[in-house]
This record gives sequence, structure tokens and C-alpha cells, in this order.
Amino acid sequence: MTKSAHEHDKHLELKTPPRDPTLRWLSPTSPLLSVQGLYWFKSNRGSFSRFPLSAKSSLRPPVWDLAQCPAGGCIAFRSDTTVLRVRVTNRDTSHMPHMPLSGSNGLSLYAGQPGALRPWGSAIPDMTNPWFEREFFNGIKPAMRDYRIYLPLYHPLQALEIGISKRARLLKPTPPVIAKPVVFYGTSITQGGCASTAGSDFISIMGRLLNLNMINLGFSGNGQGDIEVARLMAGMNASLFALDYLSNVNPEKLRETLDPFYKTLRNHHPKTPILLVSPVCFWQADFKPESIRDQELKRDILISFYAQKRTAGDTAIHFADAFDMLHFAAGAAYVDGVHPTDAGFSLLAHRLAPVLQRILLRNVIC
Repeated sequence: MTKSAHEHDKHLELKTPPRDPTLRWLSPTSPLLSVQGLYWFKSNRGSFSRFPLSAKSSLRPPVWDLAQCPAGGCIAFRSDTTVLRVRVTNRDTSHMPHMPLSGSNGLSLYAGQPGALRPWGSAIPDMTNPWFEREFFNGIKPAMRDYRIYLPLYHPLQALEIGISKRARLLKPTPPVIAKPVVFYGTSITQGGCASTAGSDFISIMGRLLNLNMINLGFSGNGQGDIEVARLMAGMNASLFALDYLSNVNPEKLRETLDPFYKTLRNHHPKTPILLVSPVCFWQADFKPESIRDQELKRDILISFYAQKRTAGDTAIHFADAFDMLHFAAGAAYVDGVHPTDAGFSLLAHRLAPVLQRILLRNVIC
């Protein structure tokens, strides 16, 4: 990797400014904060990796690299602070041309009450500095609110500090309605490409709608049914597993990986719901007949697999047809015909959330 000028010249070294001493600064490892969406955060001793650090040698390098992006992770707490600030250190300043820096590298704040959390603001990094400090608010009327600070979707996070009023009360957030997390495994769409802000991906949106703890295991271009990932997921104490990786595999690869992946989960979790999610429909499906045939074939394979397992007695396997949840005619729903906009993610989340509700939350209204 090419080094930047400040790495070669000590006189150009970028130095982090001192902390504001009038604030109380907290690390995500503080017992007063709750880290959600990063299942192995405690055992990883504060690393923002989405997989255990011990798993590096067992995973394909692209999967491991993408797992260092804390997509879906958030810092949750309840407070009456009148000031909220973050100090962030990223690994570098790289970014993508079709995804805003605010989504790939930035952090976003949501606040309010459970089931009604609303966006408050974003902490957007500089284009050149790996560290930055941003203020979400200052001088607001003190009132106890739930806060969630969502972490970058597509960029490794090296360090984070959260600054609040020194006299503010700080409590654990309102707990989710189900203690066990919902785990989604999938592709770049699952990971959150190309949401404009952290927290605008459909996994996070569903978590807010239903007050659930969501785990995002989306890996851009690399949701390929890796059995090593299945084994790691099998070690998770989840309320539901969702398999949403069809967009990254062809029909042959799907046939090859689906049953071993399913069996690995089912052998360890005989009664845990497993949700099979068909791929959304891409723009090109309207112009390339071979594309629509490929997507429909994978959808048919998934439906057939679901029916076979139900017939064999697995009443805890479920199917969700995303093919019509985000169809090719939804013009404002896509950035590039493949990856959703915020509008597309919202549409998908609001249509998929009732499926989770039906399976897990029969008494909760979306």
C-alpha cells in the first residue's frame, strides 16, 4: 500500500488534538455503554471486528478484511446529557465513488424512545485526516433519551471516544424486546452499500422498527456461502439466522453451498428459525433476459429447498421473497441498479420487518 506524505515526513504528521477537559470521555469498552451488533466485541477486547480475532486464519482474506468494517455496529446508552461529541480514528481515508463518505466512513446518531428512534445527525470525516472530532449537539434541554451511535458501514474503525456532560446521568439503553440477536448473512447490500449514512442500511432500520439487536454479517462481493462463516455463525446464540447471500453466487454455487450451510446451523440450533431471503431485482433484469433468468433460477432453487425442508419436518425454516420487495421499476431505490439508496433500504426494511415480526414478534406492531 502506498504511504501518504505525512507518513514519510514527521513535520507533516497528523496529530490528534487534546480532549476537551470540560466533558466526560468514555470508551466503547466502558461498562456504562452497550455495544450492539458486534457479537465478539468483549472477547475481542474492544476490537471493532465483526468476527473473533482468532478466526483470521480460517477465513478467506477478503472476508476477513471486510469483517473489519463494523457495519451494523452501534454504541447504545441512555442519558440526559446536554452535549454529545465523538472523537474518531479511522484506519485510513479511502472512500468509494458511488457511496457517500458519511455512510462508508462516518458515524450517525439516532435518539428518542425505543421503536421511535429518529436520526439526529452524522459525524462525517475529513477527506485527508484519519482522525476527526465532531459534535452532534450542545446546549439542548436535559431529558433522558435513548441514543444509538452507528459505526461506519464500509471502513475499519481504529478508535472511538464519546464525550458527554460531566454531570449527565448515564444508564444502559432500554433493552431489546428479545435478548438474543437476529443474525443476517449476505452481500454488499446486506453490509449497507450504498447507504448515505451509517444506520440507513436495511438491517439497522429493521432493528429500530422492532427494537431488536441485529448482527450484520454482510460481506461485499463475498457472501459466497463459506462453510467457515457458517461454523462461526453456528457458535452464536441467535434468535434467528437469515441467509441473504444469493446475489454473490451463481446457481451452481448456490446448490453447492446452501445445504451444507443450512446443516451446519441446524445441527447446532435445531429449533432456531432460519430465514431464506431471495435476492432483490436489479435494473438490468429489465434489459438482459439472461440476468432475469439467473435471478429467477436462484429464487426457484431457494423456494424448492425451503419446501423440501418443510416437507421433511423443519417447521422453523422460513422464506421471504425480496424479489418483489425492491423491484427493478423502483427507480429511486438504487444508486447503480444494484445497490440501494436510502429510499431503497427503507422500502426493503419496511417490507421485510413484518416477516421478522411474524416469526419472532407476534405481539409487536411494526
